[in-house]
Order: sequence, then C-alpha cells, then structure tokens
Amino acid sequence: MNTAMKLSVFAVAAALLTVLVKKQSPELALVLSLCACTLGAAVLLQALRPLLSLANSLAAKAGLEPELAEPLWKCLGMGLLTEISAGLCADAGQTALAKVVELGGGILCLCVSLPLLQAVLALIEGLL
Repeated sequence: MNTAMKLSVFAVAAALLTVLVKKQSPELALVLSLCACTLGAAVLLQALRPLLSLANSLAAKAGLEPELAEPLWKCLGMGLLTEISAGLCADAGQTALAKVVELGGGILCLCVSLPLLQAVLALIEGLL
C-alpha cells in the first residue's frame, strides 16, 4: 500500500510538472516523462521480486522445467515494456510508431513462446 501511494503521488507530481514544462519546452517535457517512467518502472521491479520468487518456487514444486517457464516471464516483460514504450510514443504524438511497437511486442512474444508451443505439441503427440 505504501509503495502504491508513493508511486501514485510521484506520477501525479511528474505529470503536473510535465504539463507545466510542456508549454515552454516540449522536448524537455518528453525527457522528464521518460525519466519519470524509468524511475517508476524501477520501483515496480523492486516490488515484483517477492512475486517472482513465489512464482519460481511454485513452478519448481509443480515440476515445471525452467525452459518452459522462461518464455512466460519473457512475454510478460516484453508485454509490459512494449505497453510503456507505446504509451510514451503516443504521448510524443507518434501514434503510428506506438502501434508498430505494440504489434512488434505481440509478434516477439509469439516468437519467444515457440519452445513452449513445441513442448505442448510434443506432449499431445506423445498422448496420441
């Protein structure tokens, strides 16, 4: 709860500062927004550590091989990264570039998940 409150206050303060700076210097406002997003993401990554530890522990107890869980984590990371990047591109007025980033994230997630798909197909083939 404390982290959420700090993050929310920080985000609102950064947004207000960005709006004020944008009138004078749009380029500086974009840099400020990028810095605020980077700092916010760093805080969130620290908050995710216990969740990742629990998920890895559950995967190990379930007997899930790390090679099969890795694509899921990569897709999650790429999804979050592309969502943030696309939002920043859209805020900068580059809507088409934002759509390309979103499309690229989806395609790359599919590429990363190919080993998982191959393992599922091998399992189905073994059952038949």
